[in-house]
Amino acid sequence: MSSTKPTSLIVSITFFFFFFFFFFFCLLLQPSSAQTVVKGSYWFPESEFPVTDINSSHFTHLFCAFADLNSQNNQVTISSTNQPKFSTFTQTVQRRNPSVKTLMSIGGGIANKSAFASMASNPTSRKSFIDSSIRLARSNGFHGLDLDWEYPSSATEMNNFGTLLREWRSAVAAEASSTSRPRLLLAAAVLYSSDYYSVLYPVQAVASSLDWVNLRP
Repeated sequence: MSSTKPTSLIVSITFFFFFFFFFFFCLLLQPSSAQTVVKGSYWFPESEFPVTDINSSHFTHLFCAFADLNSQNNQVTISSTNQPKFSTFTQTVQRRNPSVKTLMSIGGGIANKSAFASMASNPTSRKSFIDSSIRLARSNGFHGLDLDWEYPSSATEMNNFGTLLREWRSAVAAEASSTSRPRLLLAAAVLYSSDYYSVLYPVQAVASSLDWVNLRP
């Protein structure tokens, strides 16, 4: 199988948990009867719950949310206020659970979805987004990236979303190969349905590009 395609797809169901977490269980979809369960949660720097109080022994994956998309240059950024919390997130949560994996989540429910639509529509803009996301994830010690674009709302945007995912997957695979580092994990938040107001998700691109999806109600 090509290195640009995952061997499996994990689907997660997300729900609200204790004001500051989104907690979800992920099931690995694979041909065999064996199943791998992934337990994950989002943590928000703006919450009053300190990252040092997270009992990471309960989780396999933790998400630090959210990094932003700069609509002017299409690069992923972290606000100066959040930067110290992002840069120490992995180190902090691994004190209780050295095996927990961390992902930097980009976007969110209040993010400018028009900025994501514009970025995904242009090859140069997509490359800027992808390259900057990889740099930020590596420089801040994350094991992966999570895209929370809520939501592509037309057939064109869905098609561009699929293209973005395929290019992102190819880029993280190439980066891992060139640096001899473990490949960054890729995930995305998607609507619980395969279509968004009758606009179909690019299911094949999602399945071949992402390690799992976080299903949102």
